[in-house]
Amino acid sequence: MKKRLLGTLLAAALVVTQAVSVFAAGSKTTQATPSGDSVGKYEMTEGTKENFSEVTSQEVLDKILAVNEGTATLESIAEQAEELKTELQGKTLVTKFFDLTPVDGGVKTEDGKYKVTFNVPNLTESLKNVKVVHYSTARSVWEVITPSDVNYTNKQITAEFTDLSPVAVIAEKDGTAADSTTSTSGTAPKTGVSSDWGLYAGASVLLLGAAVVVLGRNRRRA
Repeated sequence: MKKRLLGTLLAAALVVTQAVSVFAAGSKTTQATPSGDSVGKYEMTEGTKENFSEVTSQEVLDKILAVNEGTATLESIAEQAEELKTELQGKTLVTKFFDLTPVDGGVKTEDGKYKVTFNVPNLTESLKNVKVVHYSTARSVWEVITPSDVNYTNKQITAEFTDLSPVAVIAEKDGTAADSTTSTSGTAPKTGVSSDWGLYAGASVLLLGAAVVVLGRNRRRA
């Protein structure tokens, strides 16, 4: 009976820790996912050096990665695109930069643009003037795109692109638009495992340890 109990506890701990590993790994971004008609038509992956291999400008690549890492501000992109200075002022990242690529041609509008609907869990009504900042690898230009639809209830954004490459969702937080001194750090909400999984893993380990102690005491008493 004791061996069976210990085996069950060991199995439970293994399942939980494996689940944590699976959620921690993976290249998919957790900050934006295809939604609606875009499911299966677009792929959104984490903004890493490997995933941004189509960015041929080292200067642009370094800037994107620095913004994602929080070592450069969102507004610093204007150093490479002066015309975006006003658009970026007072904005903050809702998502980090991620790579957006079509699957089987994606979804096209009548004028040939890519129409993308994506789910953004961090989208709340406290975020105003939601935009999408995009670097076109095909045209070698930075641009800010105004979404055709922003649905706070469903946490969805729909936007149209001439071509697809690195993108990030940006917005103004309530009260920041008029304050040009507000820091617009490149830091966005973290990706990966939620803190709950860490708690579950810790609890399973503690439970296993307690069981081992109890079984050891019972053996000594016997």
